[in-house]
Amino acid sequence: MKPASRAVHAGRNLGARSPLAPDLSPAAVHVFTDLDDYDAVARGERPGYYYGRNSNANREMLERAVAELEGAEAAVATASGMAAIHAVLPVTPMPIAAPREAYGGTLAMLKQDFEPSGYRVELLDLNDLRAVEHAMPSVIIAETITNPLCRVVDLRALAELARQIDAFLIVDNTFATPVYCRPLELGAHAVVHSATKYLGGHSDLVAGVVVGSKSLVDNIRARVSRMGATLGPFDAWLALRGIRTLDVRMRRHSENALTLAKAMKSMPGVRHVHHPLLEPSPTYAIAKRILPDGTGGMMAFDLEGDRPAVQRMIKRFSLVTFAASLGGVETTISYPELTSHRSMPLGERAELGIGPGTVRVSVGLEDPDDIVADFAQAVAP
Repeated sequence: MKPASRAVHAGRNLGARSPLAPDLSPAAVHVFTDLDDYDAVARGERPGYYYGRNSNANREMLERAVAELEGAEAAVATASGMAAIHAVLPVTPMPIAAPREAYGGTLAMLKQDFEPSGYRVELLDLNDLRAVEHAMPSVIIAETITNPLCRVVDLRALAELARQIDAFLIVDNTFATPVYCRPLELGAHAVVHSATKYLGGHSDLVAGVVVGSKSLVDNIRARVSRMGATLGPFDAWLALRGIRTLDVRMRRHSENALTLAKAMKSMPGVRHVHHPLLEPSPTYAIAKRILPDGTGGMMAFDLEGDRPAVQRMIKRFSLVTFAASLGGVETTISYPELTSHRSMPLGERAELGIGPGTVRVSVGLEDPDDIVADFAQAVAP
């Protein structure tokens, strides 16, 4: 099936008299009357569920759906996107390479949790393959589209380098989703998602997913269970519901974001616009090659007047809202200096191009004319 059809049907095999909408199964434990039966289910030799931290019907449906969408053998759902990244990283300290402008939460985890535990963390431009090779990482963490400046990494070239230097490549595909990119097909070893964002799509759940080979996911699943980082049934049920409209939502998000980005280039008070498919993005050519069908709903811009101008803009909005997350049906903005990258020192933010006037936009599903009009009146001097 094509992606739109897969999104609607993934994760379930309906038979006669099956409920069209999946049941919600909140049970934390299941009853057994036979020791051998429990043992067979716990070993995975017989279908069934026994304890909510280890197995659940709603979580299993979500995992099958995301694995199918990403073209993976298996998936494991976690309590958040950060839990997914934590779970996929190796337990044994290893050299890790990550993008210098990665999501602030990922950078904070690497620098504040993993580095003090003995991991060597190198923050690099992952499109500089010589620098990546020189760092000799055992693990590479990449983002299909970076947060917040929306730059695109050449995943195909990076995966080839990872193969040559025997490095394990993890790709955060949250912004692009499997509608626009399937990193495993480009050579990645594992893909992670914050399902809180576009997979769920309605700002009403927190969840993460890791996909990859069955052997890899089996090991991660056991670790997630030991950590107590498994996803609850209701959030899994909500995420699967959101996935049903993923394809149609992402195409509207993508169209609206590009429309807004083009319009903002000529708005007074806007110093620079960041969008993967808008020149002069430094990764425009890569985006056209890696993401030929679209780039989703994320963009950013730099506002003249810095924080006071951002504050004034927020108060002027009538449709757009200020919120710290992204990927919902509504258009929202965030302020990386206070939200996603607040843990990054000021000098490092400035070096990356994230300044006091930088605003990240999650472009929603409203009529594009309304979105553009609201930004135009809000940023006007």
